[in-house]
Amino acid sequence: RPHAHRSVLVSARRPPAKACRRAQSGALLIEVLIAVLICAFGLLGFAGMQARAVSTDFETLQRSEALVLIDDMVSRMNANRGHAGDYVSAGLLGEGAVVDCSTLSGAALDICEWSTLIRGNAEQRGGSAIGAMLMARGCITRPATSSDRYVIAVAWQGITPTTAPPSPCGQGDAAFPDDTLRRTASATVCIALLRDAASAPAISRC
Repeated sequence: RPHAHRSVLVSARRPPAKACRRAQSGALLIEVLIAVLICAFGLLGFAGMQARAVSTDFETLQRSEALVLIDDMVSRMNANRGHAGDYVSAGLLGEGAVVDCSTLSGAALDICEWSTLIRGNAEQRGGSAIGAMLMARGCITRPATSSDRYVIAVAWQGITPTTAPPSPCGQGDAAFPDDTLRRTASATVCIALLRDAASAPAISRC
């Protein structure tokens, strides 16, 4: 009889099988939820990293296009160095409607064609110009203290705010309402003349 009493006590202390299964199922569900949460955070981080990579690649592409445009104008001015001063522009180049360049010549033709390139009209897709940067503008200036040095700059709109660029090209224009999105690339070039047009002796320049 004492043995039977002990068996009854042990059986009373043992939890029911259904309760054990419920506890195991609850623990498994919590583990699944934690795993899903970790995966969700991982996917969000990966998506953010991809977005930053795409943004960086696009900014790099735009800067590369700007440098190509600057190099193109440097070549044009070097080929027409006797009239380099005619390339200086009072306003921004590349804004407004496309102009027919077929009737122009010399520096005026170069400026007109360069403005067309800045607008991106050299490459069309679906009726839109896609051959240049966003809201691109060009500037050609000459410092007041120099007669043979020129600053060729290109401004465009970036997609990620940064500090304002040091170049004034495009500053204050309606195309760049936020200066932290304005991007610029510039080059200072010296267009040297071997001699003045009106005098025979060569004049030292640059």
